[in-house]
Amino acid sequence: MKGMIVKPAVLALTAFAALSGCETPPPGADRPGPDEGTTVTSSSGTLPPPPPEERVTMESPGPNKVLAVVDLSDQRLTVVRGFDDGRPPETHRWVVSTGIDRKPTPKGQFYPDFLSPDHVSSIYHVPMPWSVFFNGNIAIHGDPETRMLGVPASNGCVRVHPEQAKVFYEMVEDVGLRNTTIIVRD
Repeated sequence: MKGMIVKPAVLALTAFAALSGCETPPPGADRPGPDEGTTVTSSSGTLPPPPPEERVTMESPGPNKVLAVVDLSDQRLTVVRGFDDGRPPETHRWVVSTGIDRKPTPKGQFYPDFLSPDHVSSIYHVPMPWSVFFNGNIAIHGDPETRMLGVPASNGCVRVHPEQAKVFYEMVEDVGLRNTTIIVRD
């Protein structure tokens, strides 16, 4: 940082962001952006297909509502969406990667704060496609580096295959932030 002037407030904010979790929201990220055909590639160039989806049956969370349950112990995300037109609920169960011991994914019940379809981490400078942010700076998002799915590896976020993250993102975008509940449990 030779020759660079860093204001104390900027330094403090940067330090707080780095220590507080997965990510800090970018300016103006309080509203969903347009789907601009986000393309995701991994460092190896091609993205492997998502792991096979596990069958699951869950009751509907209600008409036009989405429920996402993150199970930390088995590194799975179960998503169910209810409809108001008589269709059965749409359910998914995906392999994820959650927070490591020193930066765990927060437990509890949350509502999404904002959506960011083509987010790039301002802390780690890596793509976080199809981000659904909750609890401030924590997100359920796509991870182009899919090799770590199934084991804790993040700094608090819930990583999922980008194709599956897009499905979840579009569900939340369709029903709305306040009609979506995210539960993180052991």
